[in-house]
Amino acid sequence: MLNIFIVILADMIGFGIMIPIFAYYVLQLGGDAQTATLLMGLYSFAMFCSAPLLGRLSDRYGRKPILMLSMLGASLGYLLLAFADSLWLVALSRLLSGAMAGNIAAAQAYIADITDESNRAKGMGMIGAAFGLGFVIGPALGSIMAGDQFAAANFMLPALTSAALSFVSFVGIALFLKESLSKELRQQNRAAPPYSQWTAFKGLYSQRLLLLIICCGVLFNVAAGLFESIFPIWAKDLTLISGPQGLAPMLLVSGFALAAVQGGLVGKLTRKFGEQQLLKFSSWLYAAAMLLMIISGANQLYWLVLLAMSMQAAATGLMLTCIQSLVSQKAAAHEKGRVMGLFSSAGTLARTLATFSTGSIYLLFGMQSPLILATCCVITLFFLAQAIQRQWSVS
Repeated sequence: MLNIFIVILADMIGFGIMIPIFAYYVLQLGGDAQTATLLMGLYSFAMFCSAPLLGRLSDRYGRKPILMLSMLGASLGYLLLAFADSLWLVALSRLLSGAMAGNIAAAQAYIADITDESNRAKGMGMIGAAFGLGFVIGPALGSIMAGDQFAAANFMLPALTSAALSFVSFVGIALFLKESLSKELRQQNRAAPPYSQWTAFKGLYSQRLLLLIICCGVLFNVAAGLFESIFPIWAKDLTLISGPQGLAPMLLVSGFALAAVQGGLVGKLTRKFGEQQLLKFSSWLYAAAMLLMIISGANQLYWLVLLAMSMQAAATGLMLTCIQSLVSQKAAAHEKGRVMGLFSSAGTLARTLATFSTGSIYLLFGMQSPLILATCCVITLFFLAQAIQRQWSVS
C-alpha cells in the first residue's frame, strides 16, 4: 500500500496547493463570490461525469493505466490554469482537472483489491491520510507562494507546481505501482454486457443498505461543498486574514487533524467501535464544528476558528473513511470499481450542486447561511447512520 500512498500524496499536494487561493484567483480576474463557487463547482461536475467511467474502465483494463492517464491529464489541466488570463480559460482548466480527479474511484478500488474486510478501513484511511497530508503541505505551499497581499497575489507559480507534482505522480505510477486487479477479473469484466450510468444507479434500488450508505456520502458532500467552497472568501470578508498567506495556519491545523485521524486513529477506532458507531459520532462532531465556526465568525475569534477547523477535519476523516469502508464491504468483488465509481459520482454531484449554489446563498442570505445549512445536513446524516446500524445487524 506504500506505493499507492506515495503517488496519491504527491498528487494531493498539487491539488491542495490551489485550494486556498483559487477563489482569490477568480476575484483577481473580475469575478465575485458567486462566480468563484460556480467555477469551483465545475471541478466537481466534471468529476461526477468521469468517476463512473474511470471506475468502469479500471474494472475492465486495470487500475494502473487509468491512474496513469488521469495523473497526466491533471498535469495538463494545471498547466492551462497557470497561463489562464480569462475566466473561460479558468473554467476549461477546472473541467479538465475535475475530469481527471474521477480517478479516486480507481484508487479506492485499488485499495479494495489489496485488502480484506478486517483491514479495509485502514486501507481506505491511507488514501485519506494522503488527502490529509496533501491538505497540510499543499495549502501551506500555495498560500505562501501566492503572497501576503490579495492585490498582488502570484497564482502562476502555485499552478505550475501543481502541474509538476501531478506529473511526478504519473511517473511514480508508471515505474513503481503494480496492477492490483487480476487478469481473470479484467477479462470477466470486459466480457460483461455494457451498461449505462443510469442503469447502474437504478440497480442500487434493490440494495437498500448500500443505498443508505451512499446517501450518507451525499449528505457529507453537500455539507463539505457548502462550507469548503466559501471558507476562503468567508475568512477574507470577516477580515480574519489580510492575504492568502493568512489561511496557512487554519489549513495546517485542519490538515494535521485530518492526517492524524486517517493515518493513525481511524483503523484502531473502527476495530474498537465499528464503522457504524463512528459514523454517528462523527456527524455530531462535524455539527459542533460548524456551530463553533458560526460563533467564531460572529465574534471574530481567530483561535476559535482554529479549534473549529481541527474538529471539522477530524470529523471529516472519520466520516468519509467509515462511509468508504462500508460501501466497499457491501460491493461484490467483481463490481467494486463500478460501485466505488457510483459512490464517488453521487457524492461529487451533491458537492457540485452545493458548491454551485453556495455563492448565491452567501450573497442572498448572509455570511453564516452556508454553515447553518451544512450543520443541518450532518444532523440528518446522523439519523441515516442510525438506520444503517439497525439494518446492518440483520443483513
